Amino acid sequence: MIILQQDKVIVMPFLSNRNIENAASKLNVAYKDAEENFPEDNHNDVYLEISNKLSNLISNIHGESQLIELFAQGGKIPDKKYLTNGVNAIRQNCLKITKTINNLIELRKLEKKQTCLVVNSVNIVEIIDNIVINASKHIKQEIIFDTNIEEKYMSCDINKLQKAILIILSVAVRYSNKKEILVNLNVFEDNINITVSFNNNSKLLNFFIQKMDNLTPDNLDELSLSFYLCKSLIALHEGSISVEGNAYETMFTIKLPCENTDSINYLFMRDNKNEYLAEQIEIEFSDLYEI
Repeated sequence: MIILQQDKVIVMPFLSNRNIENAASKLNVAYKDAEENFPEDNHNDVYLEISNKLSNLISNIHGESQLIELFAQGGKIPDKKYLTNGVNAIRQNCLKITKTINNLIELRKLEKKQTCLVVNSVNIVEIIDNIVINASKHIKQEIIFDTNIEEKYMSCDINKLQKAILIILSVAVRYSNKKEILVNLNVFEDNINITVSFNNNSKLLNFFIQKMDNLTPDNLDELSLSFYLCKSLIALHEGSISVEGNAYETMFTIKLPCENTDSINYLFMRDNKNEYLAEQIEIEFSDLYEI
């Protein structure tokens, strides 16, 4: 059973599943960071909306854990599928809460200008390819990746760039009305373009354009918050993001400056990034599908 107690999430022994413990541990860290970063006098709409979402998610966790507890106390063990679904629902809701709190923390750091880049030299082609391969494991659609070059080294913050791209991919997964999402990487002399395109309709395109054109920290719903974070993380790289399309297709384009850099730092970091990428994807995609 998971219990929310003040600023802690406690996992009771009879549900000591490693996955739940890991999710709860991450949630405890996120709560602690949130407590340190948010002043009590900030009551704008984005915080109110997200507070309501957190409250609902915690209620869902509590409900699932109570059902499992009732079975345990009564000496009745539900079938394996039911128990697995309950545990997965708890874990998914923990990931959703972690995503929401992480986004709030990142927003607050951006507002305070406390976000900085940890820059390394990376092969951007391999970075995008890794994102596509790993993201494809978590979604129902097929992601098709194409590039006009096999290798291009540039300086960037891998984790922040991955988060920005995953935000756009999650939007594509949520709103695409077909089974394919296209990711293209085009490298030019002074910059690179990363495009994510998917099928929908002109009303949705106009909706995205309106959201992207009216991004301010004081006027954000959940989707606008994602766009704001994505745009801000790209801007830290001195890049830009735009959205365009037609009656049948929407295309997000991330444009980044690039220059030739040495690959030593990337090779040094290579063994560590895949595990963190998998964690990023789990958190970023946690609210795409209901269990």
